[in-house]
Amino acid sequence: MIMGTLQYAPRYSGLGSGVQSALEFLISQDLTQLSPNRYAIDGDRVFSIVEEISTVPHSARLFEAHRNYIDLHMTLSGEEWYGYAPINNMKQVKEYNPEEDTRLYGGEGVYFRVPDGQFVLFFPEDSHKPGITFDVPGIIRKVIVKIGIEPDKRENA
Repeated sequence: MIMGTLQYAPRYSGLGSGVQSALEFLISQDLTQLSPNRYAIDGDRVFSIVEEISTVPHSARLFEAHRNYIDLHMTLSGEEWYGYAPINNMKQVKEYNPEEDTRLYGGEGVYFRVPDGQFVLFFPEDSHKPGITFDVPGIIRKVIVKIGIEPDKRENA
């Protein structure tokens, strides 16, 4: 997991062309003007999803992890908390779903809120629990960028 600031986006170019494309997209857009939708950045290899959702209590959601994509999350408005734990510290509770590229986990993690103007990257080994609250549920507006992992760098588990 990496938390970063768009101001320093060029420093993350070493993470690959997909991460670089994702960050360039976020910098080049007026994110406040994007309506909820899917936006192609590089076909199915890198794309973003802008959504407006209601947060849920942290106990109502399981941790998730992906095999084929890195997730970049950036909350645009509202208060969103995240949970994080390495998948090796978690118990898988639902088998991998290839259509959703998701595995679900139970267990304990750490919780944090990403400040405005910052993003968080979750890699396949990072289970994460987005869209949660420790207070009253509320509406958030966020962008998620899905960054495809090269087939030879994917895990097999």
